[in-house]
Amino acid sequence: MHFLVPWMLFGALSAGIPVALHLLRKSKPTVVRWAPMEFLRKSLKETSKKIRLRDLILLLLRMTILILAALALARPSTLSLFGSGPIDAVILIDNSQSMSTLEGQTSRLDMALTSAKQLLGNLPTGSKARIISLTDHTVELSYNNSNESDAIASALLQIKPTDRSSNFYQGFANAIDLLKTSSFSQRKIFFFSDMQRPGWQNESSSFKTLVQNMPSSISIHMIRHGSDVDSNIQIMDFQPTAGIILANQRQTWGLTVRNRGIKPATGIKTTLGLGSDFETAESAVIEKLDAGEERSITIDLLIPEDGHQIVKAVAGNDRFSRDNQKEKIVLARKKLQVLIVGAKSEIDANRDNTFFLYHALRSGSSDSSNSGIEVKVATGRGATPDTLDETDIVFMVDPMLAGSDSVSDGFMEKLETWVSMGNTLVYFAGSNYAAVSDSNIKNADKFLPPANPTPNLTPTTIATENFPPVGWFNRFRSAPLNLINQSEFRKRVTFDTSKDYQTAALGYFSDNQPLAEMKQLRAGFITLLPWVPDLSYSDLPLRPSFVPFIQTLLSRILDTLNEAKNPSISREISLRLQPQDLIGGEKYKWVSPTGMALAASMEKSVDEVVFRGEFLTPDAGIWKLETTPPSNSKTNTKNLIAVQASNEEGAELNPLQESEIDEILGKNVSHQNNTGEASITGSTGELTNLLLYLLLLFFVFEMFFAWWCGQPL
Repeated sequence: MHFLVPWMLFGALSAGIPVALHLLRKSKPTVVRWAPMEFLRKSLKETSKKIRLRDLILLLLRMTILILAALALARPSTLSLFGSGPIDAVILIDNSQSMSTLEGQTSRLDMALTSAKQLLGNLPTGSKARIISLTDHTVELSYNNSNESDAIASALLQIKPTDRSSNFYQGFANAIDLLKTSSFSQRKIFFFSDMQRPGWQNESSSFKTLVQNMPSSISIHMIRHGSDVDSNIQIMDFQPTAGIILANQRQTWGLTVRNRGIKPATGIKTTLGLGSDFETAESAVIEKLDAGEERSITIDLLIPEDGHQIVKAVAGNDRFSRDNQKEKIVLARKKLQVLIVGAKSEIDANRDNTFFLYHALRSGSSDSSNSGIEVKVATGRGATPDTLDETDIVFMVDPMLAGSDSVSDGFMEKLETWVSMGNTLVYFAGSNYAAVSDSNIKNADKFLPPANPTPNLTPTTIATENFPPVGWFNRFRSAPLNLINQSEFRKRVTFDTSKDYQTAALGYFSDNQPLAEMKQLRAGFITLLPWVPDLSYSDLPLRPSFVPFIQTLLSRILDTLNEAKNPSISREISLRLQPQDLIGGEKYKWVSPTGMALAASMEKSVDEVVFRGEFLTPDAGIWKLETTPPSNSKTNTKNLIAVQASNEEGAELNPLQESEIDEILGKNVSHQNNTGEASITGSTGELTNLLLYLLLLFFVFEMFFAWWCGQPL
């Protein structure tokens, strides 16, 4: 038995009041001799026992009422979280993205921290505690008494909300490891969380094994915070529909919004604008969005200046606001400068290997001056290192390294550095590729993969059904673009995969060989295609799907370039600058969207300066690279990184039920719900209500019995 308010037990002493009153009312009789009384003596003896029994019952009833009242005020429980004697406790605090959801005016995380502080402050003397935030760190505290409030508060203040997704398995694994070697007889895990489904599902199959193998002396106690969320609007993504972002031109952007709640949402204002504070913004309203419904809308936006810009999207306003907005850093250009390096420097009527590619890239406008893309063709002596200075994307179409039309070693060497600085190379590999990959390019084994000198002459087609499920080729799954799978490829280059050259396939041929592959080279990317866009390799250039294929490829390249400035949450961040862009100062630091400063390491070379954040990013939003002392120049957009939060955490804000958690863990554990004011009772089964019912019952019975006996109420 455990009492939450034990000092109220002193109220039980009031049970002596009826006894005292009974004794005081009992008067000493006066002896008077009276003859008729002798006749009543016998009768009095018979009734005196009944009178004493009646008085005793009334006395006991009144004492019981007072005792029940004292017990109810002391709030007894059937099961104490603490038991008796010191315990070794591990406090798990869930500070994932969903814990920022508001309950009234207070976040779930603040409620959990308040409850944890109360629990820690009530630990028995001599206890030990470790505090673990599931996305950050472990803090160890040892308790010699229950009044170490400063140490408790200091430890809990270190726990901040993050935008990371939940993963409860690792937290429980760490807690169990800490307690396995404990010498305490009582070892307990206290988990403060909103119990969101994604956190349990990440490694749900391993939970049972983990819990079943833990020592039986370790007990688990779940303290739940949070109520169901009816409405949750989420910005899934936003992108320019044209792929290319042009400065000083009004362009259409596509925004995808989803209702993750359990009820329809109406009048959802969706805003797209520049800067974190919306220096310029445009809005649209979604009249209604049913529960679970996802909808794409368009908003036109003008970006007045070229260079890297912050674009922000916001939709709706609800209790879970972290996923109502997204920020990205995008590169706006006056024009997209594309360089095609092929076997000939002129586009002729013979339809050489650059002919079809050149016209596919310029298909947006018959007049290049009105198009967002400026395409140049160079080869031989025309492909010089200087041509890369004003180029955004290079398409190499099976160039030669020998003869009058060959590209120079100087061009190839600078090309590698150019790519590593955050640019993109698209390489259509043909019969000349083996010589290029085997040439004396610096770090050649890391720049381009080797290839078999003999081309693959087995005819094949594109396998649209084998495209990656969320890949950039999805538009080719439906008519009329699905006819792309009718294109015949007569010959292909076969890359040598025996060496470690990691790539990601963007699509496949019908024989499961890659149609296109992408490799990251520092801050840049290389896209490899084992074929050439001319009629000797394939009839694809004659198909209606060819132009959309090239345009989709170009859009994917531009998205990839933006991804370097928009890394995913929980990744190490890095920023590559050229020496002339160095912001100055003696020391460098990363500043998170919440104002937290973290160390930045710097690596210098002749060509570039790399700043890294050797930590897992906890917060989504704009991260700034700053100097100490501050630089004279203001922080510009080149010194910013926009970290993107995962959409997973907001997918379902209604938690798992207790029975579901017990099923995952493979055992029944202690559960406590704190859905209102944050408090920790320290128990799982209060008897207060039962005692109040008994108190009422005894009080009514006492009144009836007193009335029946003719006693004053």
